[in-house]
Amino acid sequence: MSDFSEGDRSSSGPPPTGAAPPTNPTAPLPMVEGPAAGIGGYLDRLLPAAGGRVDRVSQRVQGAVRWAGGTRPGRLIMPLLQGNTWLGHPLHPVVVTVPIGAWVVSSWYDLRSIRTGRRRDEYAADGALRIGIVSAVPAAVTGIAQFLDTRDHTRRETAVHAGLNNLALTLFLLSLGLRGAGHRGLARGVSATALAVVGVSGYLGGDLAYRHGIGVDRTPI
Repeated sequence: MSDFSEGDRSSSGPPPTGAAPPTNPTAPLPMVEGPAAGIGGYLDRLLPAAGGRVDRVSQRVQGAVRWAGGTRPGRLIMPLLQGNTWLGHPLHPVVVTVPIGAWVVSSWYDLRSIRTGRRRDEYAADGALRIGIVSAVPAAVTGIAQFLDTRDHTRRETAVHAGLNNLALTLFLLSLGLRGAGHRGLARGVSATALAVVGVSGYLGGDLAYRHGIGVDRTPI
């Protein structure tokens, strides 16, 4: 964020012709006309189109989040969850590393326990799985807060990203239940499937951040 005074800004000269400061410095970058190159182009064609069910539901959800953020408690809590004002960038990408890392560790110990057959490896896999499930809650909450920075195409992509995260969390919860019921072999397979879903969702998260600039503050310094 810029700390320049009004005098500093006026002395820096007029902005270029036709240029206007963005009303929201963390708003998504405008979509480039024409198909994008590479995987991004395929992704744009695969994602739900405007006016569909995903579009309508995501608009309603975003409206509810925006309303909650406009209440007195929301005006205090939402900036903390977004992170831009106090952390310098969105909080969500920081928080998501905890559940993702925990689930990767859990899968590693799942594989290791197949080879060793040791109970301590199974305990490590189960413990890391629980850490991932618990830490997914703050990851989801910070993601909902960052959802306010999206619109149109990026709002729909964020809805798919969130849906995949919910699917993965459901599968991890199922895996935890199967472990408790003594079906460890099946639980390992469910966890592996969930981790693959997390990978796809993570790709969408990276696309939103780095191709569309969601949460990126582009205010000149």
